[in-house]
Amino acid sequence: MAGLQPTETEIIISVIENFIETAVTSAEMEKKRTELEQIVGQYFKAIETSAKKNPGSKFVLVEPIRRPKIGWYEDCLDELKQRHKEGIRSMGVINVFGVDVICRASQQFEKDGFHLTKNSGAIFIECTLDAAEAVFQSSFVDLSTEPDEDDNSAGDRPAEALSVVERLDRLEFSVEERRWNDNLMFARTREELDTATNKTKEDRIIMTGLTSSKPAPHDKAQRSQWIRQVVIDTLKKIKPDFDGKIGFVNQGKNNGREIPMVEVKMGSIEEAANIRRAFAEKRKEGDGKSLGRLYVANSVTLSTRVRIDVMKAIARKLSTGTEAAHVSAFSSRPILHVKSLNDQTTRAYTFIDAVIKYRSALRKGDLDEAYRRAGSAFRGQVEQHFVVLHESGVERVEPSGGSRVNKRPREEVQSTSGYKKSKK
Repeated sequence: MAGLQPTETEIIISVIENFIETAVTSAEMEKKRTELEQIVGQYFKAIETSAKKNPGSKFVLVEPIRRPKIGWYEDCLDELKQRHKEGIRSMGVINVFGVDVICRASQQFEKDGFHLTKNSGAIFIECTLDAAEAVFQSSFVDLSTEPDEDDNSAGDRPAEALSVVERLDRLEFSVEERRWNDNLMFARTREELDTATNKTKEDRIIMTGLTSSKPAPHDKAQRSQWIRQVVIDTLKKIKPDFDGKIGFVNQGKNNGREIPMVEVKMGSIEEAANIRRAFAEKRKEGDGKSLGRLYVANSVTLSTRVRIDVMKAIARKLSTGTEAAHVSAFSSRPILHVKSLNDQTTRAYTFIDAVIKYRSALRKGDLDEAYRRAGSAFRGQVEQHFVVLHESGVERVEPSGGSRVNKRPREEVQSTSGYKKSKK
C-alpha cells in the first residue's frame, strides 16, 4: 500500500485471511477477538491512507472467505465480514469498494482446509475479476458535493436533492442492478458446478425413443435384462462394429411410453463419443427414417440442457446475412460460436458470457423451449440458474388445484428496470 504509484489506478486486495491468521496468536478466544479487531483496523488504516494519497485510484476489497482448518476463524467469520462492511462505510473516501464474490456453498476446500479446490478457485478468481471490472469501469460520483445546476440527472444528484419519485426510481434501479449482478454470480457458480458434474459422465450416453418388437416382461429383473438387450441391439444398429459391452443401463421415469429414457455407461469416453458421432452421421446421411424417433445425446444435467436451449435461441437470433451462430452442445460445457461471414473471425462464448452480450436480442416466444424443459424443477431459483428466465414464465400448478397455467416471459428480456443509469 505504501509503495503504490499514481499510475496504478486499479488495485484488488484479497486473501486477507493470511494477514489475520499470521497476526492472531493468542490461545484465549477473547484475546483472539481483540487481536482480530486490531489487525482489521491496521490494514483498513493502510488502505484508507493509500486511497487518500491516490484519489485517482480505485481499490476493490474482497470480503474474507472461509478457512475450515481454523475453528476460531470460522466462528468469527460473520463478525469479520460485518466489520469489513462497516469499515468501508466509515472510511470517508469514495474510491474504496467492497465486493462479496463467492457464496458459502461454492467455497469448496482441499483436504488441508486452507486452499480452495480447482473449481472453486476458478469461480473465486473469475467472479473477483468480474466484480472488479465493473468497479474499475464506473465513474466517480461524490454525493457529498453540491449538484451542478446545469446537470438535472437524478443519477448525479445527492439523495436530499431528489424528489420522492426520483428517489424511488433510483432505489428501484439499485435493487434491480444488485439483483442482476447477484443472479450472474449465482448462475456462473452453478454453471461451473454443472460442468464439473458433466465431466464425470462423459463416458455415458442418453437414449430416448427406443423401440422393440418384443413386449416388455412384467418381472422387474427380466425387464431390466430386456431393456439392456434392446439397448445393445440398438447400438449395434447405429454402429455395426460395436462389441456389445456396456457398464450399466439406468432407466428413467416411465412417462407413459413402454421404454423410458435410459442412461447407458459405455466402456470409455471415446466409445461414448464414437456412438454419438455414428448416430449423427446416420441421421445426416439420410438413415434417420430407419432410426425412427431414436435420439442419442451426451449425459448432462437438466440445467445444462436448459442453458443449451437458451443459447440456441440466441444463435437463431444472431444467424443473419453477416453472421452465423451455432451451439456446441455435445460437451460438458456448451459453447456458443459466432462467426463473422465478412472477415471469417470466430468468437466463442460460455452461457453467462453469451447472456451478458446478447440478452437484448431475445424476445417473447424465443425462450418457450427453455421454459418447457425447465418445467417446475427450478421453481424459486429460475433466475439464479438461467438469468434471462423468470418465475413468471415457469409452468406451474395452482395450489388450490386449479388448471395448469403457463405464463409467458416478458416482451423483452431485460436485466434492469426502465430507469436510465447515468453514472455509477
